[in-house]
Amino acid sequence: MSNKLQELTDKLYNEGLSKGKREAESLLETAKAEAANILAEARRKAGEIEAAAKKQADEIKSNAEAEIKLAGRQIVNDVKQSVENMILTSAVAADVKRAFDDAGFVKSLISSAMTKFNPSDSNPSELLLLVPEERKRDFAEYLDRKTAAGLEAKTDSALKAGFKIGVKNDGYYIGFTDEDFVSLFKASLRPKVSELLFG
Repeated sequence: MSNKLQELTDKLYNEGLSKGKREAESLLETAKAEAANILAEARRKAGEIEAAAKKQADEIKSNAEAEIKLAGRQIVNDVKQSVENMILTSAVAADVKRAFDDAGFVKSLISSAMTKFNPSDSNPSELLLLVPEERKRDFAEYLDRKTAAGLEAKTDSALKAGFKIGVKNDGYYIGFTDEDFVSLFKASLRPKVSELLFG
């Protein structure tokens, strides 16, 4: 009987051991499968993160390159405009300043402007002429004659050269200053100078 008990004990032990091994192997397989799934999911997420980071980096690079190109074009345009401006100023400003330093030339401009200036059929008595404070003496006799003819003339400390003419009490004036003429000549010459310099 003790033999049977021993056999029964051994059988139970072996069956229990065998069942335990199977369960352990099953648990191990399940754990391996779960680990493989977790690893695959981690790799997938890492791939997504890497792809998103690469996409963002590419966008940043692309935007930076576009900004650099735009800034480069702007700098080139600014340099071109500066060169054009220097050339135009040196070509025009000195001669215009010399012309506006000539009181006779300015007086002839005033006469022409008065002749041509006719807003709403204004007569000379409705016109107001502004001349530079610094040039008052140069124009004193001339302005006295014009004032006697009905033109009102005043000095303007903001004016450095030339004159402004307008209708009294209307508040607007048309400028005939050296800056106005330099700007006018520069505007008309700029396309030709640009073509000569930059093609």
